[in-house]
Amino acid sequence: MRKRFIILSIITGLFFSVCVSNQPPAETGEANAVITVDTSIKYQYVRGFGGMDVGWRNFPRTSASDTELMFNPDTGLGLNILRIMIMPWNTDIGIMMAELTKDDRPDYYENVRIVNRFGGYVLASPWSPPKEWKNNNSIRGSGRLLPAHYQDYADYLKSFAQHMYDNNAPIYAISIQNEPNYVADYDGCLWSGNDMRDFFLQVGRFTEGVRGFGGGRGTPVVLTMNGESANHPNINDPALNNPASRAVIDLIGRHTYGNRLFRYSRALDHPTDPKEVWMTEHNINSGSPMGYPNDSKWNYVWKLLNDIDLSIRLNDESAFIWWAAKRFYSFIGDGHWGTTESQILPRGYAISHYAKFAKETYRVGLSASGRTGSGAAVSSNNFNTSFNNIDGTTARATAFVSPDGNTISLVLFTPTSAQGSGGVDMGKIKIQLPEDFIVRQSAAMRTSEGKYAQWEDVEISEDRNSAYISLPRGHIVSVRFTR
Repeated sequence: MRKRFIILSIITGLFFSVCVSNQPPAETGEANAVITVDTSIKYQYVRGFGGMDVGWRNFPRTSASDTELMFNPDTGLGLNILRIMIMPWNTDIGIMMAELTKDDRPDYYENVRIVNRFGGYVLASPWSPPKEWKNNNSIRGSGRLLPAHYQDYADYLKSFAQHMYDNNAPIYAISIQNEPNYVADYDGCLWSGNDMRDFFLQVGRFTEGVRGFGGGRGTPVVLTMNGESANHPNINDPALNNPASRAVIDLIGRHTYGNRLFRYSRALDHPTDPKEVWMTEHNINSGSPMGYPNDSKWNYVWKLLNDIDLSIRLNDESAFIWWAAKRFYSFIGDGHWGTTESQILPRGYAISHYAKFAKETYRVGLSASGRTGSGAAVSSNNFNTSFNNIDGTTARATAFVSPDGNTISLVLFTPTSAQGSGGVDMGKIKIQLPEDFIVRQSAAMRTSEGKYAQWEDVEISEDRNSAYISLPRGHIVSVRFTR
């Protein structure tokens, strides 16, 4: 007997449904391709997906209702990581926060509370130390933190973490610098690799004594993150090569504006102290007002999905955070360039597939064989490319398993070009699960142009050890199996 449970919600005029299927086995036709999931091959822990809440006045305000829409796992997109700014306006955190939340960002604390309530994670990132501690006496990016003020700055960051805890908005992690290797003509600060090593050697894990929060539970301490490199993460080599500084750095952050395809083995492969690598900022927009209206169109979701695939499947990174969460080129509109204020955009629906199906899992092995829907042999030429190509049109698939091993999920998509051309029709695919995995429940979500977040039944084989889905070009399909 089929059991079907549906949760309905109306959000800003949009319809979401959740379907969990426990139907009897269905008769299945022959599949043209087989995707085999191998849970014995385990890669990185995938902590989650999210966006940036920008504190600058020239960015739109992210309201509490915006955050609810993006982070609610049942009636929203299901994101689980929020990156927030630590402003450099005053050496006194209390004064700085009072100024920030008085007018510009009144929902600053509440947005953090919402993310925490849904079991997410909050990363706080500074763009510059206060000017009083820099050699240029300015928050502009051409200056450096004076070594004599390393401890002052560490105390400042610790004070911020404690302030958030005291305001019932505890954070999960705090970094020491946004893009230490980029000369910014706005808020910024330059650090060398040796500078960051020496900072941690002097101040240690500077958050000791401040409790954090993440994953729906309190943590003994707010985690520390290195300076989040603007591109190549090798600037962190000196700190990671030194055992004493490595020991007090909990997470490695990097951005993918330059060397996008780069697996940071120095962080990931240490025999006794491996680190999660978080991709904490990237954005892709059309670069000029003439092209900006394109960024909220359907065909431009593929640039984002290709970017996530690169980060998670090829770079083994544990988190993907987009700049910014609310913008015309992002997850919900800001009222600019053809978008409607606080309305979910195609890119929001796209990242929701990863957020709902891949967060807090381990990525596992996956292979494919057979032929595409058009008859071409499945190969790296049309499936799971290993190249850095933000506009690539080969089909993509990744598989994930829950920490307890009871849930397997897959995210699959068949990108086209930004003009809507190209792409691979994968046809009818058989998903072969490990032989000891017998499906009890399943659910699938499909998104295509004009048809967003549509939940559907999954066709399960007679032995309940495999399933069948269709994957035409231009579709995103995510599926979850519970043993």
